[in-house]
Order: sequence, then C-alpha cells, then structure tokens
Amino acid sequence: MIFGLFRFLLGNPAKKASPLIEYVQKKGYRLVNPSISQALGSSGLELLKNPTLRNLTDASSDIADIDELDRPSGGSLAFTCNVRSKEITVFNCSTAGARNGHGGPIPYKVAKVKAAGLPRFSLGKNSVVHSVLDVVDKMVGESKPGINVDRSQYPDFSAHCWVRGADAAAVSAFLTPARISFFETAKLPGVLATNANYLVYFEDGTLRTEPDFDSFIATVEKLIAAIL
Repeated sequence: MIFGLFRFLLGNPAKKASPLIEYVQKKGYRLVNPSISQALGSSGLELLKNPTLRNLTDASSDIADIDELDRPSGGSLAFTCNVRSKEITVFNCSTAGARNGHGGPIPYKVAKVKAAGLPRFSLGKNSVVHSVLDVVDKMVGESKPGINVDRSQYPDFSAHCWVRGADAAAVSAFLTPARISFFETAKLPGVLATNANYLVYFEDGTLRTEPDFDSFIATVEKLIAAIL
C-alpha cells in the first residue's frame, strides 16, 4: 500500500489528489485516510518514513466480490459523506482486466453504502460491452445467472436493462414495481450491485472535478431514495 501511494504522490499529486482533497474540505466531508492530505508536500523519503501511511484503508478492498470490480485498487484516496441519513463512501479505483482489449487497468468511479441484508444481485443497462463480457464469461465457463423480468409488464426495463443474481426469487421480490419504474425512468449509466454488506454503484471513468463529484453524489442520492 505504501509503495502504491508513493508512486501515486510522485505522479503529479497536485493534479490527482489536490482537487479531491479541496472538494472534501469545501463540503465538510471526511477523508477515509486523513494522513494523505498531510503527505502531499512530502519528499519521497519522508513518505517512506511516515508511519501513518503504512496502514491506509483501501475503500475498494471490501467490494472485490462485486462483478466487474474484481481485484480493485486505488481506493485509499476516498471520502465519506451523509446522504439521506446514510453514510456513503466515494472514491476512484481501477481493476485489472482485459475489457479494453489491452489488459490495462479499467477506471471506475464508485460509491458504496452500508446496507447489509440485501439480496445479492447486479443490475445495469444493456450495451455492446456487456454483451461481449457475457460471451467471454460463457466461453470460460463463468457465466452468471440472469434474472428475467416480466417483459409484458415491464417492456422498457426488459429492453434496456439486465439483472444478474443467484437467488432469482429474492431478487425478483426486491425489485418491486416502484423500483423497476425508477430504473426505467432514471436510465442510469452505471451498474448497481450488492454484496453482504454494501449497496454499490459504479460508473466507467474517473471523478476529477467538483461538478463530477456533485453529479455523481446526486445520482447516488436518487438511488438511495428509490432503493433503500
């Protein structure tokens, strides 16, 4: 972790870390690892000697079982805020994968909300990328069970969204008409997923500017209002 942070801070820290830290301070949010903000002006040797940087929390470490977020990294620069009485953690991360055809890291902007007890599922919009991933999963014998929603009752949802989950009955019960209606109208660009402890929403790309963060958090607020 410390060497990863060392590389990060040496790679133009003002451009990468300062905008997020300034945003957190402006909004009154909380960094998951406050010591990072104090390390931006440090030399490489000072970074290596700083004991507070040796046990950083990686916000991506406890969502590694989410489909498409396997082997995530880079979640040490994260912050928390309260949205509709729920604490959410927001961060950028990347995963090792070959989706881009070159096997390089795939960047994601992520928000996770503590929400234990939800059925395990993932839900997103249909796309060429998703279709390719489905074909690849089937070829390597790792296809995920899909869940069919009544096409006659929810034609728009069925045409534009996919749902995966091992327990079809539990997921179908969770996806009430009101929740399905939300997904039909919201047309979210990202993926909503759950594991044993979190509701997770992630989109392709990287959060860089204040409007990026504001827009992403606004989307998560809508999700919380509709889902939790």
